[in-house]
Amino acid sequence: MPRFARAAAGVALVVLAAAALALSPWGRERLPDPVRHALGIGEGCLACHGAVTGLEGAHAPARIGCASCHGGDARSRDKTVAHAGMVLIPGNLADAAKTCGQAGCHAAIVPRVERSIMATMAGVIAVDREALGEPAMPDGRLPHAARLGHGVADSHLRELCVGCHLGQAKTEWGPIGQESQGGGCNACHLEYGAGAAQAVKAYAATPREARTAIPSAHPSLTLDPRNDHCFGCHSRSGRIALSYEGWNEFREASGDNAAPTAGGDRAASLRKLDDGRFLQKVVADVHHERGLECIDCHTANELMGAGAEVLRKSQQQKVGCEDCHAAKLASVAPENLDPESRLLMTLRKWQLAPGQRMGTTRDGEPLVNVVVEEGRGAKLLRKRTGAAHPLRPPAAACTQGKGHGRLSCASCHTAWAPRCVACHTQFDPKDEGFDHAAQAWVKGTWNETAGPFEPLPPTLGVLHDGPTRGAIDTFVPGMIMTFDRNREEGKAPDIVFRRLYAKLHSHTTRREARDCRSCHADPVALGLGKGELRYEAKGKAGRWTFRPAAKPSPHDGLPEDAWTGFLATRTGMVSTREGARPFSAEEQRRILTVGACLACHAGDSPVMRRAQADFAAAVAGRSPRCAMPAWP
Repeated sequence: MPRFARAAAGVALVVLAAAALALSPWGRERLPDPVRHALGIGEGCLACHGAVTGLEGAHAPARIGCASCHGGDARSRDKTVAHAGMVLIPGNLADAAKTCGQAGCHAAIVPRVERSIMATMAGVIAVDREALGEPAMPDGRLPHAARLGHGVADSHLRELCVGCHLGQAKTEWGPIGQESQGGGCNACHLEYGAGAAQAVKAYAATPREARTAIPSAHPSLTLDPRNDHCFGCHSRSGRIALSYEGWNEFREASGDNAAPTAGGDRAASLRKLDDGRFLQKVVADVHHERGLECIDCHTANELMGAGAEVLRKSQQQKVGCEDCHAAKLASVAPENLDPESRLLMTLRKWQLAPGQRMGTTRDGEPLVNVVVEEGRGAKLLRKRTGAAHPLRPPAAACTQGKGHGRLSCASCHTAWAPRCVACHTQFDPKDEGFDHAAQAWVKGTWNETAGPFEPLPPTLGVLHDGPTRGAIDTFVPGMIMTFDRNREEGKAPDIVFRRLYAKLHSHTTRREARDCRSCHADPVALGLGKGELRYEAKGKAGRWTFRPAAKPSPHDGLPEDAWTGFLATRTGMVSTREGARPFSAEEQRRILTVGACLACHAGDSPVMRRAQADFAAAVAGRSPRCAMPAWP
């Protein structure tokens, strides 16, 4: 937060400003005597707006006035002159450099936000372009929502995707709600209390000619955004804001989101959003049940960026499950904390006691709300309340044996993920669409027809982030779509078909893990899609068969919901995430070999526990009655 006293230089500035004010016509004729001051300079705004409530601490009008954020001419008592050039809603990225990011305030933060993935949308833009057969970076620069062109992919992005980036301006007073998108600094830090919300609602309901004053209750600025601030954007796409609370979007197979017919207990488990979508209750993330909010896990650098533009969200994301759940957590001594972490601790009035250290990610990113104490374990402090939660290491089953060494935590502990397996997109040149980048209605619009959303355990696949064999992680259908790129009436369709799964941490973590068969003998987990996967033993050999539930696609012959074929290997463009792929034929055989054992042996049986430690040895010592699979 700003510190405005600057010793002798500051005194000189105040003297010069006061002298200039005294000589100005506004100073002589309009300002009251004595003049109210903010930052050591006469501030005429306070003569009319000094009674406004809601802003406190460093942002209180008595400390920084009104013009620091809203601009205008603070010297004048003439309404027209004083209000000229005002910024009614400061904090949008278009004006953030001269409002929130001016010298003495948050000058170092605004450039970070402008380059962050939530402002650039680089990953979304790159994937959409590549999926439609266009280069991700046609001009050699990282994609940015502010630099979209008018080709097929960028036209699609303009109408259906870029309404969520932080550069979208907040144009009306009012609380952040379910449909709020963009707003720059406001997106996270603007907080309407009950008084401010009621005051602005009454103001909006008053006819313009009858308004005599602006609302006297001002929204506050918060260090700790609520989950509601994240909801408007993150309840779409991967829908993690919905999943975290245990809600799955309910949509009929036709893509119509009309009110579902239900009664009794099912009706009680439905919810309607402000935008008309319907949700059904599934099961919430355990962290949500314990009261944790988004900011309790995600750091300032993750949310606002660290200063450099990145191509993918994964390059800005720093925190993983293992950073809070490990036998020994990484940490940093208080004397070695960086200035930003110190400031965040100070603003929350937190202090580390003797013997305590601040937790960090495995890469050294400070976790300002994780306290590590030698011999006493670690705890997480909820940022909004300060309530402490003990951090427990993973269960022994998570770390014992080498059979699951490549699995991410999410592979076993994700309860469900939202799946939509059919998307058809085409352009209607006769209708109108809204261009979010230009903030204008344009001729022609893209129409999408999506399939139903299903809450199922996620598909597993391989994610290569380096030269290793790759980790096993969670995926969902990202783009199983037919896209007609033709935008001209009367011309033949120009169809592109993609079968791409997306890496998704669905935010439905549970303490209980999925059982062994749900990975080793489930077709959805293997990427085959829904259907009947059976193991039939005959004598000393067995055979796996798969009958898909979905019809085959005319484009590639695979079931409509599949990521790969049964005992087949897919190559080429298979995922929206670079380095991700479905299981190969050989990997499927290895997984299903374990699945064959599970046909007779329970996952927690002694023989399967031995197999987890050394599967080859367990197979070598198997009973003569065991029927191992034979492969075609």
